[in-house]
Amino acid sequence: MKLLHQKWFYVIADGILSILTFYMAAILRFAGVVDPEYLVHMPSVAVVAAGTLILGGLLCGTYNSLWSYMGFDEMFRQLGAACVSALVLFMIKLMGAVPISGSMVVIYCVLAFFFTTAVRGLSRFSRWCGARWEIHTGKSLPAVVVGAGNAGSVVIRRLQDSPMEGFYPVALVDDDPMKQGRRISGIPVAGPVSNIAKVCDKYGAKQIVIAIPTATEEQLNHIHKVCATTKLPVKLFQNVNDIDDYFRGNSRALRDISIEDLLFRDTVKPNMAPVYEFLRGKCVLVTGGVGSIGSEICCQVLEHGCSHLVIFDIHENGLFAINEELKEKYPADRYSLCIGSVRDEKRLAELMERFHPDMVFHAAAHKHVPMMELNPMEAIKNNVFGTKYVLEACAAYGVKRFILISTDKAVNPTNIMGATKRMAELLVQSMNGQGGCEMAAVRFGNVMGSNGSVVPTFRKQIEAGGPVTVTDKEMRRYFMTIPEAVSLVLSAGTLAKGGEVFVLDMGKPIKIYDLACSMIRLAGYEPEKDIPIKIIGLRPGEKLFEEIALDNEIVDHTSHDKIFVLRNHYAGLQLPIEELKVQLQNQNGQAARNLVFTTIEQARG
Repeated sequence: MKLLHQKWFYVIADGILSILTFYMAAILRFAGVVDPEYLVHMPSVAVVAAGTLILGGLLCGTYNSLWSYMGFDEMFRQLGAACVSALVLFMIKLMGAVPISGSMVVIYCVLAFFFTTAVRGLSRFSRWCGARWEIHTGKSLPAVVVGAGNAGSVVIRRLQDSPMEGFYPVALVDDDPMKQGRRISGIPVAGPVSNIAKVCDKYGAKQIVIAIPTATEEQLNHIHKVCATTKLPVKLFQNVNDIDDYFRGNSRALRDISIEDLLFRDTVKPNMAPVYEFLRGKCVLVTGGVGSIGSEICCQVLEHGCSHLVIFDIHENGLFAINEELKEKYPADRYSLCIGSVRDEKRLAELMERFHPDMVFHAAAHKHVPMMELNPMEAIKNNVFGTKYVLEACAAYGVKRFILISTDKAVNPTNIMGATKRMAELLVQSMNGQGGCEMAAVRFGNVMGSNGSVVPTFRKQIEAGGPVTVTDKEMRRYFMTIPEAVSLVLSAGTLAKGGEVFVLDMGKPIKIYDLACSMIRLAGYEPEKDIPIKIIGLRPGEKLFEEIALDNEIVDHTSHDKIFVLRNHYAGLQLPIEELKVQLQNQNGQAARNLVFTTIEQARG
């Protein structure tokens, strides 16, 4: 309703101003002494001027513009409206219907454009005054903007017009020497990024905003390291769309820098169209569906069009939590929540009979290396036999495709967790094709922020004041963000024909020590100075470096440039499952462990 009232205000204002400016043009043209012949016809011509100016405004769309954000586009539209009105008056002059001076029409056009634009500029002027008042009363904090490019200039202009955003720009910093010493909308580019501490001190800044959407991981790390010396809050616009979203009211679009930004600035964004086509109309079952990877798979398969999702997990609280998240986005009939264990064959058969899934993602697993070293039999029961029971259920009930979520710890494993995941891969390859089910595995490394991962552990240690514990300064791991990893898993699922082990392009391995340093700086501290880092040595079963492929596995390309396939199949491979079951029944953990390692070693040939 407010916008409708605003439109009528501008229509009425244009009508009044056009009449006044027409008379003013006549007075200026004739130096205050208007010919009586003109005076006779001026009222009717003034009404025509008013009508045509309003018509011009409608044709040029000036009444649909948000004049509180007026720019050149809005001004050109208003000039067009004035020109339409002047053109009609010229036509009247040429027709000779009434006497009109051509120079008077030109003066009228200029004045009409000036005054109608000035009236519209009052809206922006009021916002500017509001911003100044917010600054004067201390409700908005002074901020330095990093980046004087297109994004930075947009942020500057929008902040100057938006008094309620909580901060306002006082200076910019940019490494481009051509921009330094200049001004953008009156705000000085006060120097390079390396001088940000001096700039913040000089201008009394209380906030830093990074507005360089094109910054690489290396550049963002450098910028953040310099900004951290100021001890000021640092916010980030990740892309240009975030800027628009923020000023439309989405406060989350301007956010704190995350560890993912510093380590994975150039994240993989695969084309998900094939995934959408593949999942459309299919029923999907996800085991371990409330874990870090499983829950993201659930969210993405729903987003990409599966007809029904079955979320299967033994954790009641996790199922409750994921339901709270999903019910806000999706109708209840699009997914089912099912409690149970992958070690329960009857429960698996019940689910298969009830839902008849077309595709199964098997993410249920015990994954923590030290914990599984203490409980090797539980790792075998869950990771080996749980996988076997799910595979048998898929074969028995006509599931079209099965995808195992595996790990780089399955390569040359030194711990029981990795060894059991390698056994699970061998089960997938040896049972592939049974019941017409295409069975494959996807192998990748660590994911940032997953349950029990190093990131939340470091975060807690930093919050407690340290020390941050690192096993070895040279320890390296492959990392991905959870959404990125799952997107590639789903993409790999569309490529599977059965029997493959896919590996994902994990980029370069990251030193855990460097990760700890980055997280300490992210929290506003200096490593080893404010927060100590303690080297505690390798834990049982840990390796300094993880690998993605065995020596006898040939890594080959697929149609996706970030997904590779390992050429080494084990169809028909006889695994000592029954003997392993006997060892578990006899509670002979060491014998069961030895048998697992012997089996995977024999499989290497």
